[in-house]
Amino acid sequence: MSSPEIASLSWGQMKVHGSTKVYKDCKVWPGGSRAWDWRETGTEHSPGVQPADVEEVVEKGVQILVIGRGMSEALKAGLQRGWLNLDLQ
Repeated sequence: MSSPEIASLSWGQMKVHGSTKVYKDCKVWPGGSRAWDWRETGTEHSPGVQPADVEEVVEKGVQILVIGRGMSEALKAGLQRGWLNLDLQ
């Protein structure tokens, strides 16, 4: 099973194939998607994406992870080698 594709993307709006929702930010994984509320894990532009943000989708079966940095590329990925035992080479 593959993750749903991003159907459209513009400032503050993301649409995902298979969902009627319009997201500001979202997470997708094989078979689903949901709104990504940065407040849940303390994500901010800097230091960036938090381990818990990634853990959630990895637990749902993601094998290839793509982290968008936003329209202005302000969101830092904050990933380091060995984080969550992911091979980031």
